[in-house]
Amino acid sequence: MTPVRSDTPLSVHVTRVAVALTLAWGVFAFGATYRWASEPLAAACLSCGVLAWWAARRIEAAVPLLSIALVAAAILVQLCPLPAAVVAAVSPNLLGAVSQLDAFYAVNGGPHALSLQPSDGWHALGLFVSFGMLLLGLSRFLSLAGTRWLLWVVTATSVLLAVFGIGQKALGDGIHIYGFWTPKMPGTPFGPFVNRNHFAGWMVMALPLTIGLVSMGLARGFRGLKPSLRDRLLWLGTPSGARVLLALFAATVMAVALMLTMSRSGMASLALALLMSGGMVLAGARGRGGRSLLWAVPIAIVVLAVAWAGIDAVVARFAETSWTEFDMRRGAWADARDIASRFIVTGTGLNTYGTATLLFQRHDLAQHYAQAHNDYLQLWAEGGLLLATPAAIFAVAVAAAIRRRFQEDDRSSSAWWARAGAVTGLIAILLQECFDFSLQMPGNAALFVVLCAIALHRPLRPAARSL
Repeated sequence: MTPVRSDTPLSVHVTRVAVALTLAWGVFAFGATYRWASEPLAAACLSCGVLAWWAARRIEAAVPLLSIALVAAAILVQLCPLPAAVVAAVSPNLLGAVSQLDAFYAVNGGPHALSLQPSDGWHALGLFVSFGMLLLGLSRFLSLAGTRWLLWVVTATSVLLAVFGIGQKALGDGIHIYGFWTPKMPGTPFGPFVNRNHFAGWMVMALPLTIGLVSMGLARGFRGLKPSLRDRLLWLGTPSGARVLLALFAATVMAVALMLTMSRSGMASLALALLMSGGMVLAGARGRGGRSLLWAVPIAIVVLAVAWAGIDAVVARFAETSWTEFDMRRGAWADARDIASRFIVTGTGLNTYGTATLLFQRHDLAQHYAQAHNDYLQLWAEGGLLLATPAAIFAVAVAAAIRRRFQEDDRSSSAWWARAGAVTGLIAILLQECFDFSLQMPGNAALFVVLCAIALHRPLRPAARSL
């Protein structure tokens, strides 16, 4: 970890510790999937954001604030009670659905929000505001305190998570979490997560950061060295080289744990992440020898991970999939599209998809689908044009801001490697969200926000001072 200078303000130390503890709580408290865990996580994220903003209050904001405000405003519009006539005009199918769910409202009528279940929407809004504050504060703070410490925090947390998952797999307990907790709903627990796909979701975000840490160390360490194997091996014996080897070992452990989940969406996203990491190497490395060695890093990681999990098991896992039905997801996607078409303007309300499917699920009726298994379809169903439009604006604004940061970066800087790892992790998890809902776990969402902050932060000049 980067040595802390003696003149580092106390607020920086406190913020670093607070962020590390918040991420740990989010992941080890069952992914914060339960209210008793997600509400403290929201409070912690809000507190971290305020602390980070205060520590870096003199630094210019790096986040598109207007687009965040538009999303929050759209959610708030869904939650404000409106006259029944207005609700019926804007969302003709909503009041009929509310009457089927709420006998009291069916008898008495009256004003209602544009959400089927406003209480669930208020919870989602609280999380969004907390995550937004964390993004605002942390993106500024990273300009002041650098990113390398955060990459090590994510790596250390992920290694502990990976060891936990590998140990659980070795003991053969696929039912209980922490040896005693039985999830309320049937699933495939892995580590502290109720669903192995959500464990994989954390890893596909964290692993590119760790690979970025390895590549960053190698690129910096090889600078000025003679391009000979002997000199590079000698460098690995230095403290800087030892840190690179430690990060490489951590990345391998994380990849092995991800492969052991046998999550198809996770493994596919991992393949994309490693492919993108190789592309980043080609863009950021200097010299043919340096590129060759850096290319070997993601290749070696995936080979070791697949070998440990068993190539036969991996092939069999994909071979058993019913690709025409996308492993029973096709029906869930059809239901999500149907719900979206019924509530096309304002949606059913954020965080209400599970309530909507009580009335409108038509496929795979042997089980209740509380999620669409595609977060883009679910957002469309829950938010309609009202929420999907500002969400799309926010995504475009963030992508444009990240592109500008890449153009500003020196490709030999540590900030460039950290940003490259964060962007790789973001793209990998966005791919997984086409088939799963890992980001609906607040603990995973907190890590997603951290990656966004790394991708958006603007290093102080000279760049070396920020890391």
